[in-house]
This record gives sequence, C-alpha cells and structure tokens, in this order.
Amino acid sequence: MKNANQEKDFSEWISYIQEELRKKKLISEKMDFILDESLRLFDASTGSISLTDPDQQLLTIVAAKGMDGEKKLAAKFPFSVGITGMSAAKKEIIYCPDVTIDPNYVKLIDSVQSELAIPLIAQGETIGVLNIESDKKNHFNQIAINRSQVFANQLTFVLLEERIAKDAVSIHKESAEPLEALIGYDAQILFLKSRIRNIASTETSVLILGEEGTGKHLVALSLHRLSSRKKFPFETVDCSALSSDLLEVELFGAGEVGTENRILKGKLEKANHGTLFLDSIGDLPKELQKRLLKVLKNGKLIQGKSLTNLNIRIISGTSRDLINDIEKEAFDLDLYYRLAEIPLRLPPLRERRGDIPLLAHYFILEFNRVYGKSKTISPDAIKVLSNYSWPGNVRQLRNLIQYSIIVNAQTEISPNHFQGEILGKSESTNFPSKESIDLGSSDSPNQATANNMNLDMLSPTDNLSLKIATERLEAMWIREAFQRANTQEEAAKLLGISRGALQYKIRNNQFLVDFFSGTA
Repeated sequence: MKNANQEKDFSEWISYIQEELRKKKLISEKMDFILDESLRLFDASTGSISLTDPDQQLLTIVAAKGMDGEKKLAAKFPFSVGITGMSAAKKEIIYCPDVTIDPNYVKLIDSVQSELAIPLIAQGETIGVLNIESDKKNHFNQIAINRSQVFANQLTFVLLEERIAKDAVSIHKESAEPLEALIGYDAQILFLKSRIRNIASTETSVLILGEEGTGKHLVALSLHRLSSRKKFPFETVDCSALSSDLLEVELFGAGEVGTENRILKGKLEKANHGTLFLDSIGDLPKELQKRLLKVLKNGKLIQGKSLTNLNIRIISGTSRDLINDIEKEAFDLDLYYRLAEIPLRLPPLRERRGDIPLLAHYFILEFNRVYGKSKTISPDAIKVLSNYSWPGNVRQLRNLIQYSIIVNAQTEISPNHFQGEILGKSESTNFPSKESIDLGSSDSPNQATANNMNLDMLSPTDNLSLKIATERLEAMWIREAFQRANTQEEAAKLLGISRGALQYKIRNNQFLVDFFSGTA
C-alpha cells in the first residue's frame, strides 16, 4: 500500500466516498467508483466487487476492472468456488500470494499474480466479496491484510447505508441475459457466447454441432431470446423421438382430422414469425428432408386446402457427422446448405474440465432449492468428477448431482456416493495414465501404444525439420503434464502457459491430435 494511503483515515475515506456517491446517478457508476477507490487505496492493479443474491448462495460481479467483458457477464461464483467463493463461504479474508500455484484460483484475468479476497459481512451473513489483485506475486503485506478487515467493515456500511448492494443485485437480476444458462469460464464457452451474441440478431440459419448432453437446446433458446423474434414462439421438434408418420404430422400438421375435418397445426406453422429448433436433424427421414427443403425454399406451407406463408428462422442441432451422411446419401446436400449457413460447435465437457467444479456447485444449488436440502460437496468428490470423461456431458453431470442430492442421507457429498462407473473411469479421456508412459511396462494395449509413441518421438525420422522435432517434444511434455494434473487449468500452469494456449496446442499439434483421437 502506498504510504499516503496508509495514513489516510478510513472515516475520512467513508465521508469522501459517500459525498461522491451522491453525485452519481447510476448504480453502475457508484459501484465502479467504489471499486476504483478501493484499488487505489490498496495499490492494486485489478479487482472486482461481487454481491450476494439473497435468494441463493451465489456471487454476482457488479463491478470489475481489467476483466474481459464476456467474462464479467459470465462470472458468477457459487459459495466455495474459487478464492472468491471460499472467502464468502468461510466469511474470512483469503490471501493468495501466488495464484499460479493455487488450485482453487479461477483465472479470469491473465495478468493477476496475487489476490486478496475480503468478505463483506453484515449481521453474520456475507453480502459480497471485494477482490483486490496485483500483477506481482506476494504483493499484499500483512499490514494491508490486517487493514483490509477494518476497510471491509467500513465498505459494508457504505453499501448498506446507501442501499447500493440491494439495488445493484436487483438491477442485475432484472437485466439477466439469456446466456446465463450457459455456465462456464472456459475459453471455448466464452467464445461460443460471444459468437451467439454476434449472430443472434441475424436471420441466418444455424446448425449446432455437439455431442449428446452438451446443451444444444440451451444454445438454440439463447439465439431465439437474443433475436428480434423473441416475442414470437420458440418451438422444438426432436427428429429422433418419433416415427416417420408422427414426425410428419408434428412438423407439417395434418388436414381433415377427426369427424369435424379440422386442421391440426404442425410446429412449422406454430413457430411462424418465431424460431423452430430441429433437434437431431440428422435423424430426419429422407422423404421428410425433401418436403422440408421444399417448404423452406418456397416459404409456403400447404396443408389440405390451407396455405400459410412462413416467416420463420430454423435452428438445427445434431450429434451426427452430417458430411458423412451426405456422402452416404443419407442426408440431402441442399437441405444441409439451407440449414448450416452458420455452424456452431459445442465443446464436450471433457474439453473444458476446469468448468466441472463450477457446474457441480451450480447443480447442487439448483437441487438444494428443488428438494429443500442444504447439501455440500467434498474436495475429493470434486476431484473425482474432474477426472471423469463424461460421455453424457453436462446432462450426465447434472443427473449425477441430482441423484447424489436425493439418495445421500449425509450433508456432504463424497466420492462413495457416486456410481461405480464414475469412480472406475477417471482419466478416461484418452489421456494416458502415468503407468502408460513407463517405457519398461507393456501390460495393456494402451500402454504399448503410449510406449511406442514415446519411442517414436525420441527417434529421428527421415524428415529432420526442427519444427516437427519441436512439436514432437512439445507433445511429450503436454502428455506428461496431464499425468500430473487433474484439470486443463492445472496442466497449463505446470507448462507455464495459459489454458487457452494449451487448448490451441492440443487442437493443432498433429502428434497430440492423432494420439487423443486414438490413431497414434
């Protein structure tokens, strides 16, 4: 802390703050001003103020400095998640002198090296957390830490006296965005949210690509709610759930139904002026593909003697390889181009393992509310969840948490409350085990494959390109990092790179691509 700030009396600071706050009209301006003054007082480079939603144990960032806008919109911490959540849950100051070696740290700002989380307590309850951060390790000394408690008491007084905290939370809830349901801080998720915002207002068709359980319906609904069609219907058809005859009626409707010869509207007509989400579009029968293409080309739906002019946006979702289906003539090429003007890929949960603890705590909050429980989850249980491959993705994780909340009689969820499948298949994401890189062991095909990969990488080939040699060595180092770490975030820290950089290398280093896809 600067000497001038050390000498500044907090009572004078409070008076100054309150006087300045009365000059500012907007709550956002008030919160930004308080944060700026707090950072100046503690000689911090970045930071944030998170306030507690009184309806749930969830922290929402209402002011931030140095944080990417997309992260600020996405950042919500359940109690116990990250240094911020831990401070809120324990109701105590938590100082992390070196965030690069702290497994609890959730990285939102690349430059942060040390962090001080200060809970704001009123009547024994956490109303928020002030985070002050530095781009230097070990930045905050004991004097600053001791003074931060007194500071927090004074800041809490200001927030309550001026009713700023309550108003800030209320405003945030009123302006809650449709993308809040897409939970995560992983670079792929943040990019996806940004892409959704960019294309939502257009009239282009969108094809959402992703494995089962990744959240294709949520993305489609978000696109609709952010579009100019949001006041009109959003309809969904699951093309894999019905027989061909029923699916035809579901989509296109039917004429002369019953003795009254009434018209039965299909989802195309029901979604007129709005959005129709065709889930599992790859399962749409070939004859219905042709009919759908004709309707979309003409913009008209004819059912019996009825003709409807359609003004509709089509969003589709699939977990299938439609290009492969087109090559096999199982999917219509023209329909594909009609539906896939913009493709969106949803990453599987195993590609964003750093989000697993966050998602788990969110689902615990959700089902605690639903079932009137107050369950928590142990660090060991979080570690087990982070190591599992999640073939069913976010949906499977949500179902597991629901199961654990319902059947567990204890207040804390531990690993022995999970099904044997979860416990028996950790690290099953094609990341080799530590034993598999032991050159003296060949107890299994996977181990033999890993052994051969290591030997091949260490041996020169006909091509002596240094670029290739560097990629080969880089691949070995990255594989080793995954043996020592539980998450991508931890592996990236061991390698001294960002998680985004690690994900880029995994996708673009051919030795890693081949190995993780099982072709090596």
